[in-house]
Amino acid sequence: MALNLSRNTKVYVSSANGVGATGGIRTATVTTAGSGHAVGDVITFAAGDTSGSGINAKVIVSAVGGSGAVSAVHIPNNFRGSGFANSETLTQGDANDSSGSGTGLVVTVASVAGTTTVDGTRIGTGLFKGNGTNANTFRVGVLDGYSFSQGSDATDVVINEAGATPNRGQKRFNDSLPPAEWSFSTYVRPYKHGTNSSGTDGTHSMCENILWAAIAGKDITGGALTGTSAAAVTLDSTDADVSFARSEHHELLKLSIFFALENTTYRLNECQVNQAEIDFSIDGIATIAWSGNSTTIDQITTAIEDPNTVFSTASGDSGGAYSANASINNAEAFNYVDTTGPDDADYLRNKLSTLTLTTAEQGSGASSGGLDSKTYDIAITGGSITIANNITYVTPETLGLIDKPIGSFSGARQISGSLTMYLNTTGSSGSGNGSNQLLADLAGATDLVRNSFDMSLFMGGGSSDTPIVEFDLPRAHLQVPTIEVADLISVGVEFAAHGSDITNADEMTVKYKGLTEHSDSTYTTNHTV
Repeated sequence: MALNLSRNTKVYVSSANGVGATGGIRTATVTTAGSGHAVGDVITFAAGDTSGSGINAKVIVSAVGGSGAVSAVHIPNNFRGSGFANSETLTQGDANDSSGSGTGLVVTVASVAGTTTVDGTRIGTGLFKGNGTNANTFRVGVLDGYSFSQGSDATDVVINEAGATPNRGQKRFNDSLPPAEWSFSTYVRPYKHGTNSSGTDGTHSMCENILWAAIAGKDITGGALTGTSAAAVTLDSTDADVSFARSEHHELLKLSIFFALENTTYRLNECQVNQAEIDFSIDGIATIAWSGNSTTIDQITTAIEDPNTVFSTASGDSGGAYSANASINNAEAFNYVDTTGPDDADYLRNKLSTLTLTTAEQGSGASSGGLDSKTYDIAITGGSITIANNITYVTPETLGLIDKPIGSFSGARQISGSLTMYLNTTGSSGSGNGSNQLLADLAGATDLVRNSFDMSLFMGGGSSDTPIVEFDLPRAHLQVPTIEVADLISVGVEFAAHGSDITNADEMTVKYKGLTEHSDSTYTTNHTV
């Protein structure tokens, strides 16, 4: 019996489905062991080192015998190369081809991979790449309570007759598969790239990079895929910036999400991030609840499509065997960007969060039923921000077939949320305009059908602190606060973010500033082909 414990689940999010180019090495054997090698050495085979036309292949030495003779190698997915053929040999040119000092290794290709996923219905979109500027796969640390599922739509045909002995039978037909649903929560975790990292040294980033890229844009950027104008995430030495101005597309970034259970890996295809809810409850650690849909769910049966495995072969082994990534030289780093560990990034404590809230004069001022120019000094006790893309899926309805969704479309985006605060007649510092003044001002603005507040939430500290994440809503519309009666009287404020115009998507920007440097000696330039 091979049960799967949920607490041993790993989640990977990728812009690729994991199947590489035609002629990528699927299995291989060590045919000449060489000498002087050590476990962990990375051997690079140049174009002139192959007997055929294959290029860009590398292996990791995973086992050696006497005198450093290689007995087994590992081949991560982004080391498989392309253009290889069965029986093609790869011969190490000299010691310069190794990260160590060994020489004389020869590997023979036993089989190659194509460009189609295992079920033959989806074309492969690329290798898992976890290092360098073209990283496309991230391991995401999720909290307990994740879910993914796909049901089915059915039609019941019934007989409804009159008479003394009517027929009352029925039959059920499966019609289609509705979009699959998925959800999980992550911590809000900024960090900085170090000297050995997947991005440029000194730039800010976040563990949930790829998820922000998918909910707010069409491409990956900032240490990942570059060169497009539709990328929502940009990384530099000042901050990691998420802009919703790049989200004006019918279809946003499509992802593959892999749930690697203990004994089974499931892939959700063509995922869309439909909603993110940022929670800043006062007593907790900052989290984001992500949810969305996908067209289908596959069970991964071949290791080449699984970011949680690498190929392993020993000399004379024609079939090869697969093993967990972590078994040799932190091989996980070769297949994806791993930023889930406690030492890799910062956590944010919600109790340190601060709020700035200002308004310019609106509606000719309070004396005319509008608002005066004012700054409010308010300490919040909690709240949330919700980003919803309102994505819909399109599914055919063909008789005699079980149809699957063929695509999705983004709807009107809504950014809204709520704040809770004590009803305070003064500001949090003992002076200034507190929540009671905000309530009075909004209640008195009887001639103002729309209002605009510059609202910035600094999650995890003050505006000049690090680590911190800023949610900037320059034109937030606030509803009249509601009074909530408890031991201490509180106020709840609902808000919605507006763009500079109804046609502009600049309702909010998110800025991450990290403190802890993510640096790992296994993240070196020779990990990426």
